[in-house]
Amino acid sequence: MLQLMLLYVCGLLALAMVVCVRWKRRKLYAAAASMDGPPCLPLLGHVYLIFGKRCGEDILQVLDRFAPRYKSPIGMWMGPKLIVGIKDNPEYFQTVLNSPHLLNKMEQYNFFRIVNGLFAAPDHMWKNERKLLNRSFSPMMLASFVDTFNDKDFIMVDNLRKLVGKGEVDLHLPIAKCTIDSIFGTAFGKDLNTQGHDEADEYLHSLDTFFSLVFKRMLNVERYPERLYRLTKDFETETSCLKVIRDMSHDLMQQLKVNSQQTKTQPEKADSCERKPNLNFAESLFDIAEHNPRWNEGNIRDHIDTMIVAGHDTTATTMSNLLLMLAIHPEVQEAVYQEVMSICPDKSKPVTTEEANGLVYTEMVCKETMRLFPVGPIIGRTCTADVKLDEKHTIPKGCCVALGIYQLHRDPSIWGPEAEKFNPDHFLPEKVAERHPYAYLPFSGGPRNCIGIRYAWLSMKILIAHLVRNYRFSTSLKMEDLKVKFAIILRITNGCIVSIESR
Repeated sequence: MLQLMLLYVCGLLALAMVVCVRWKRRKLYAAAASMDGPPCLPLLGHVYLIFGKRCGEDILQVLDRFAPRYKSPIGMWMGPKLIVGIKDNPEYFQTVLNSPHLLNKMEQYNFFRIVNGLFAAPDHMWKNERKLLNRSFSPMMLASFVDTFNDKDFIMVDNLRKLVGKGEVDLHLPIAKCTIDSIFGTAFGKDLNTQGHDEADEYLHSLDTFFSLVFKRMLNVERYPERLYRLTKDFETETSCLKVIRDMSHDLMQQLKVNSQQTKTQPEKADSCERKPNLNFAESLFDIAEHNPRWNEGNIRDHIDTMIVAGHDTTATTMSNLLLMLAIHPEVQEAVYQEVMSICPDKSKPVTTEEANGLVYTEMVCKETMRLFPVGPIIGRTCTADVKLDEKHTIPKGCCVALGIYQLHRDPSIWGPEAEKFNPDHFLPEKVAERHPYAYLPFSGGPRNCIGIRYAWLSMKILIAHLVRNYRFSTSLKMEDLKVKFAIILRITNGCIVSIESR
């Protein structure tokens, strides 16, 4: 009898706890009930959809299968956590990306141990630091970077000569070396010269492996607790990759520190107007640290890691995709070539800022590449206060929001019935004017967009001008052959497989 009474009391207590939890979370349940989405299981929610999914290709298959069936906002329960998915309404994207209550990244971004700068910093830190670091990407600073872009691009053009007539090769590594050299030369004022040797190969491989492991961890909820994750083989591999990545940024930081101290000891000029009006990224970091006692070497290192990782890898991936698109579409490549030759025809001369700005069609091709293959396919934010999407839907405080950039960029209701096809005419001025400004978000949007947007456009157009006026690219790959995967950065798994012919 006593045992029955104890069971009865325990049952009542359990029921009371459930009722209490559900009452406290009533806004979440009410919001989810108003949203579209797949069938939900008790306790598990929608976790069953990703059971057994361990890689980016698997997740893309899930998205391709379920995303077209439902309209935004989509309510997804990952266990007790509500995730609001938005994939097909530019108005919703605009609301989320401009809301002051949706500036913080999802908790899973903390798995990125090497990009804790502007990429993953909480909003109170990000606001001040972004404002101070913006000067490193001012028009005047960008103009000063052009010589470096050209120098590194000339080296790449010369290195590709040995691949002419050698059949199909993957050009991602040469492109990655060129972009990382440009990042070091512009943002940090250091000549790394990875294109002259193979020492950076280990770094680039470690970076790719690290991203894959972080994404794999995101898909395995049981690996979220740090203590459990440390017991896995992947943690050991990740730590090894992290050491390679950290060693490069540590060596760079020590050199930058010496340069900064030497600059301080130099006598100041009498006329303040003669002082350097802008600082590159590294100089800005040390300038902030000098005037902010809360900053330490850890803060500087985080920003250096973020700039190296985000700055070169995203640009290298986009340039690889762009070159592949030109190889698959020879008529587009010819149009780009004709435009380049009409503006900057001399192969021996650098491409100026004015000339790069004149490459209008080339920029359209860049934009179309980033439409089909956005390097950041999903953006995750945490909601710190209720945000109203429209009269029917509200994003409740405490949930997460997943913005499907990849799905947005391929939505037929926005891009037409042939949204999956490569067509630079999508970015003709008249078509851009007809489209919602938040229908195209390759660099995110709102106040927390990518700080290096103008840097990326300028560096990519200069590089593609150098490449197409020297070489013709072709490939046996077709659009229907291409496979993509989600691994934090969206990648074409086929690689940049092209043949090179001198012009």
